[in-house]
Amino acid sequence: MTKLRTTLSAIALSGAVLAVGAAPALADSAPGATSVTASVTKAQKLSKLKNLTEDSNASTGRWLDAMNQHMAHKQAIEKYKFNWKTDYCTHSRDTLPGGYDFKMACWRHDFAYRNYKGLIGNYYFKKNGHKKRVDKALLRDLYSACDYKPWADPLPASERKRLRAACRKTAKTYYNAVSAAG
Repeated sequence: MTKLRTTLSAIALSGAVLAVGAAPALADSAPGATSVTASVTKAQKLSKLKNLTEDSNASTGRWLDAMNQHMAHKQAIEKYKFNWKTDYCTHSRDTLPGGYDFKMACWRHDFAYRNYKGLIGNYYFKKNGHKKRVDKALLRDLYSACDYKPWADPLPASERKRLRAACRKTAKTYYNAVSAAG
């Protein structure tokens, strides 16, 4: 009887050890859990970064999708370990009269600058043409923000035209500033 009690105790202890050891594995397979993947190479990260920061409307759309994935902590974008911090348009206005909003354009621009400089350094960021392309993408994104027109616009057409022209002028000023300084 003593031998049976000892054997049962050993089985119970083994089961407890097995359950505790399996808990992390079970937690990793739980829905919503992030799994560990192989690290991304520098070349892969540069390729993805270029894809998200090109001077095109399609690239802007890809960046917005990636930003939404980042906000949802999706592994597909988190594996790149991008820097998503932003101060939007730094010391300039993010929003303008007429409902024009530059926040997303400035965030994408910050994203490109921070990640390129962190990955290849400021010298190669400028030398390899990335800075020029990213700055042009900023101007495109700012102009796109200036194309905003609410579906039920409360402003007369002449006022909307004036505000849009002022928005485009401000966009060009922002572009000139980052092109010169950045």
